[in-house]
Amino acid sequence: MFEWGVFVKNFALVQAIGTFVLLLYMIILWGLPLVPALAVFDYLECYGDGQSQIITYLITAFSVVIAFLTYIHGLLLFSGLNQRLLHVRVSEGKKIAPLHSWMTVRWAVCGQLHRATWPVLSHVIPSPIANYYYRLAGAKIGKKVQINTVGLNDPGMMRIEDNVVVGGAAVINGHIVEKGQLILSPITFKKGSLIGSRATIQPGVVVGEGSVVATNALVAKWKVIPDGEVWGGLPAKCIRENSDRPESDE
Repeated sequence: MFEWGVFVKNFALVQAIGTFVLLLYMIILWGLPLVPALAVFDYLECYGDGQSQIITYLITAFSVVIAFLTYIHGLLLFSGLNQRLLHVRVSEGKKIAPLHSWMTVRWAVCGQLHRATWPVLSHVIPSPIANYYYRLAGAKIGKKVQINTVGLNDPGMMRIEDNVVVGGAAVINGHIVEKGQLILSPITFKKGSLIGSRATIQPGVVVGEGSVVATNALVAKWKVIPDGEVWGGLPAKCIRENSDRPESDE
């Protein structure tokens, strides 16, 4: 029977072995999508046989580009599916676990899989391809959503409604580490909200319908931004209230 105390006591060794195994898995993650890419390259490049040198160069060049695009889609598909299988499910509220836990291991593996996609993901944002990848990885994304960042970390924690825009280089974290514990909590962007470029959103945040988080703002954990407000600053606070909100009688 598995002894949890032994796991915790030897976590440093488990972490070292796990890191080595993960590096080996990176070979598979990055290698398998190369198979169809190389097959596409071989198929197209053979059309250069017997052609003039310039035509051969052109065919080879376009074969490389098409093979690279095949690789991009293959890596996003493979990584997204793996994250969907492994990510920690949190329907609402928060989920807390010690750093020395299997939940942390699963979260760390998914984080590494996501980071492994960054070099290719950057070529397809914003686009339906990027949204499809995030959905595969566990995010709930509505219609007409524009995501212009590779920093949508912890996709399984994301609840993004229709017509949301996430600006370039924004960092959206569904996790935080405090007092030796990993805390995961969903983030919700309601309809028509806007997250400015380079903004940082921490776990448990709710951005109301039609609300705006300004460029470079930091929205601290568990904050709830009411509908129609504009928040900015470090840490972020309300800089413009909803003009449609009824005035107080006081």
